[in-house]
Amino acid sequence: MNQVIIHLILIGIILALFLFATAGEINARGVKQQVLEKQVAVLMDAAVPGMSFEIRKNNLNGVVSGIEIKEGKVFVEVAGLNAFEGYPYFSKYLVRVVEKDDKFVVSVYG
Repeated sequence: MNQVIIHLILIGIILALFLFATAGEINARGVKQQVLEKQVAVLMDAAVPGMSFEIRKNNLNGVVSGIEIKEGKVFVEVAGLNAFEGYPYFSKYLVRVVEKDDKFVVSVYG
């Protein structure tokens, strides 16, 4: 009986360690995603018509799989983590994102 209790406690500890390790990895990807969304939004806000900038798919913050602009927000998908909250941008110009080979090109129009 004592062995069963000890085994259950050990299994519980191992499961808890696994969950904490996984939660940390998911949280880190979320932070990287938010950083990229904010960087893109700030660049868009500072840009004037005729400017464009590139975001490489293989980024320091992870592999960027998609950039979307809708409803006044920037959504960036990083390492398979879907963007759900987005980050607002306040550019008074039209902004378009085009995917090219290994990068995304963000262009600002008047």
